Amino acid sequence: MACLPVGVDHGRTPVELYYEDYGHGRPVVLLHDWPLSRHMWAAQLPALVESGYRVITYDRRGFGDSSRPWNGHDYDTLADDLRVVMERLELSEATLVGAGMGAGEVVRYLTRHGTAGIRAVVLVGAALPYLYRSYDNPEGPWTSGQADHLKSHLSTDRFAMLNTYVNRMFQAGEELLLSDPHRDHYRVQGTDASPQALSSGLDTLARSDLRSEISAAALPTLLIHGEHDVITPLASTGEKAHRLIAGSTLEVVQGAPHGCQATHPLRFNRTLLRFLANGS
Repeated sequence: MACLPVGVDHGRTPVELYYEDYGHGRPVVLLHDWPLSRHMWAAQLPALVESGYRVITYDRRGFGDSSRPWNGHDYDTLADDLRVVMERLELSEATLVGAGMGAGEVVRYLTRHGTAGIRAVVLVGAALPYLYRSYDNPEGPWTSGQADHLKSHLSTDRFAMLNTYVNRMFQAGEELLLSDPHRDHYRVQGTDASPQALSSGLDTLARSDLRSEISAAALPTLLIHGEHDVITPLASTGEKAHRLIAGSTLEVVQGAPHGCQATHPLRFNRTLLRFLANGS
């Protein structure tokens, strides 16, 4: 296993991130969505490597094969973890690709650590700028009741909750666009995560207000969003983020759900590779 040490938990337990590093050329760093792992990018890795890019993907702390600390599932810590990855692997001219929660990590990284070494960013089904619906964010797609229900269901039967959530990730209208065995692959990614990381990560995902930070993505920026995304609905996330990020490009994948990288991989990969070659 290839692991990078990123700190300690409770002052004594080492925290390591499992990562994979393939290919040569300009680096592309893939950051996964909640509640998944690096395996969500299985359809993108070959296309990127074969197109001449160095591809780095890793499991967020508490997910996949990384350490399972009790703390550190907030965006500040996750951005600091990404900083360690960038420094230890000596990455420069990198494109950061963040899906869902990973998009929030990208934005926090830019506000916390700056743009040095970053060439461009790609935000996929982004959990931006603020999911939680509140008095000053009436367009937020996640109501208090919905967020609380997810949290409660996660604590009482996380397997059922994750099954429902994964189905919604790949649902467009009334249709599920991945086979049941393929959705099992994603369910396993969720159930393999530590319960604490799932719970704390859900709080971070739902209640992090990045409205004042999103303009920090002052780099070539591509947003890719499924037309029928019900996790991060297009109108209140992708389109709103696009308006807030000056000069950004929004690519809507017609007929696609939240997990468009899996349901429409050829369209997704063409869009990503075109941006890497021309837009970044």
